[in-house]
Amino acid sequence: MNNRFLKIATLISSSAFVITGCSDNNAFETPSESGSTQPNLGIVAQKNLSIGADDPQPKVFDTTTLVFSEQTVKITVKVGDINNQLLTDAHTVFFATEWGLIQPSCVTADGKCTVTWQTSSSKNMPVSLLTTITAWTLGEESFTDLNGNGIFDDSDTTFEDRVEPFVDATFGDGAFNEAAGDLIVNVVNGNDTTGTNGVHDIGDGLLNSPNCTHSSLCNTVQTTSFIWVDMQLDLAGPPPAPAAP
Repeated sequence: MNNRFLKIATLISSSAFVITGCSDNNAFETPSESGSTQPNLGIVAQKNLSIGADDPQPKVFDTTTLVFSEQTVKITVKVGDINNQLLTDAHTVFFATEWGLIQPSCVTADGKCTVTWQTSSSKNMPVSLLTTITAWTLGEESFTDLNGNGIFDDSDTTFEDRVEPFVDATFGDGAFNEAAGDLIVNVVNGNDTTGTNGVHDIGDGLLNSPNCTHSSLCNTVQTTSFIWVDMQLDLAGPPPAPAAP
């Protein structure tokens, strides 16, 4: 396991997001398409932030021959709103990884953007031959809309209170563990209004969303939050083909 420790401080300039309005979740407008004259402007919802790779199993290290190979992988993030519609306006997405080299950010166009991850020195590869890529952007936490009005109000009780983003070197357990090599990503959040405290912050216990009118569960100071997703690359490449019978 790669136990190096890294603090990633992110300085974010203020951004203006245009919300077209809150519509009933059961009466969606026609989704926008790439090149459409009907743009969909809004805020990225945690439930519709996704990440993928064109090759999630790049053969960087051959465990049989012990040969290291330089590789590049395209990492793509897609963004959508709470109504499951593609967002066509620009959103900056940031990236970090525990090993390898990755472009630090990209700006979405027609709902997605892509960066390149590439190999770095073979001397400090994680012994597990697994490396995690984390992507984060300013958006809103997701909630269960029981009455279908597009708003988290007093009739709703369930939402996803996200912790501060981190690079999960022990991918799969979902818990931040600095001793195991997990990497801090410092961002502004409900517990750290400067994004510089140097510790991993837990959720603030409130919903960070401009679509919130609940009498006690809305964060009225931080109405948006840095939402995030992660994925893992298997540096050993795909498993060998089964032997012929």
